[in-house]
Amino acid sequence: MSDARATDTKSYYRQITEVDIGLIARELLGDRITQQSDRLLQCDCPHHQSQSKRSLHITLDKQGWYCFACGVGGGVLQLVEFVQSGQVTKGQSGAMPETHRQARDFLAARLGLPPLSQWGLSPEEIAEAENALGFHLRVQEALTELARYYHRRLLANSEAREWMQSRYAISSEMVEQLLIGYAANDPWKQDDQAQPGVLSWLTKERGFTLRELAATGAFHPTAQDSLLPFFEGRIVFPYWKGGRVVFLIGRRTPWTPPHPWEQGKYKKLPVHDEHNRQHIAPCIDNSVLYNEDVLLSRPQRLIITEGVTDCIALMQAGLPTISPVTVNIRQADWERLVPRIAGVKTVYVCQDNEISEAGIKGARRTAQTLSGAGLDTRLVALPLEEKHLAARRELAERFGVQAAIGPRELARQLERRPPAEIAEAERLFSESKIDVNEYFASGRTAEDFEALLAAAQTPLEFAIARLPVDAPVEERNHLLEPILAQVARIMHEG
Repeated sequence: MSDARATDTKSYYRQITEVDIGLIARELLGDRITQQSDRLLQCDCPHHQSQSKRSLHITLDKQGWYCFACGVGGGVLQLVEFVQSGQVTKGQSGAMPETHRQARDFLAARLGLPPLSQWGLSPEEIAEAENALGFHLRVQEALTELARYYHRRLLANSEAREWMQSRYAISSEMVEQLLIGYAANDPWKQDDQAQPGVLSWLTKERGFTLRELAATGAFHPTAQDSLLPFFEGRIVFPYWKGGRVVFLIGRRTPWTPPHPWEQGKYKKLPVHDEHNRQHIAPCIDNSVLYNEDVLLSRPQRLIITEGVTDCIALMQAGLPTISPVTVNIRQADWERLVPRIAGVKTVYVCQDNEISEAGIKGARRTAQTLSGAGLDTRLVALPLEEKHLAARRELAERFGVQAAIGPRELARQLERRPPAEIAEAERLFSESKIDVNEYFASGRTAEDFEALLAAAQTPLEFAIARLPVDAPVEERNHLLEPILAQVARIMHEG
């Protein structure tokens, strides 16, 4: 199959698997939904007798489902197949069974799409597309099971758990819900019972092949035909989509090995590359934003924030949020996301408040893109407390560090200083910043954040408010240029 046709079928499957699982569950299960909340539908499974009539769970926030009696689950495509036939096709190679095709056609019809058999593909191309999907699902199953393993290791490691809880405003319930884990890969003991290491557990206990595990990106192939884990000694945050884990990011801890390649605060899975990482599956591409499934609930407002723990803090506060887990959203992601957030009434952008102003600059770029797409966009400014201001004053007085300097510029400016002074400057630099997670960890509430949303400014208002009043005329004129251009654009559009 050509690259263009492969992309076409990938887009087809993406569209049908992004249908809201809550909408489909209500249509197919109806009166079998016995209890419901904003996050969960509990249903009487149509394929087994149940006294509780609540064994089939539809998780609306994760866009997944699981029947605790039947022992099966998946995303919206597997739910349709299960309800219609009692079967679930997962990780199967070759052409898909008729039950899968019927479920696929059902979802396509809900979107006004023709069946894949009428998409202009030959039977061989359809079989190839189905085979690719089967492997794609199998790889995501492996990532999901890896997340479960690391989650168990976090729960069993009090030191790692306490270290995480001391830094992040994440409740035990949220840790459980998102399967946040700790990357310990060696054999271990729990309640004096020997537990296998990660590779042994995934291959012998869960039945994954080494090829499937290598395809996740979470393991490096070795010259001895074995695998080495990509994460070691890190807190691991899974990205969920359609009821499965589709990506992972790891936070460095005191137990992360001191190798040069482990110095980054965060480390994301490596992604598929046709030249250097062909063993990684094409579905491992870091194209999913953290908590992206919230868009399927069609929220009236949306918060875009910077980091994974910032996003989790807002999720925990009950606020609809997504995160690219970086300062900027890629252009390719914008092309996919803008149509999906077109129905959102107001989009708020809330990035880190730091000396480098990287977060604020990224927020302004994001806001400009959204405003250009016709979306009402507001910028949220996180307030600095006295400790942040004191750290900034001390950096300026002792080390000559001024505004708009990043970590690399700081390192160059301090390179001739003694190690103790460098360490002190880096500590102050870290303390001079506030992010959403710290905002909540300091004791602020959802109501406090609502006040920030109420005070949020349009991109133009934000830019005007940040103009320095004491800047020289030439600098002020330079800063006014983009503002005046924005005013002219608004007047032209109006």
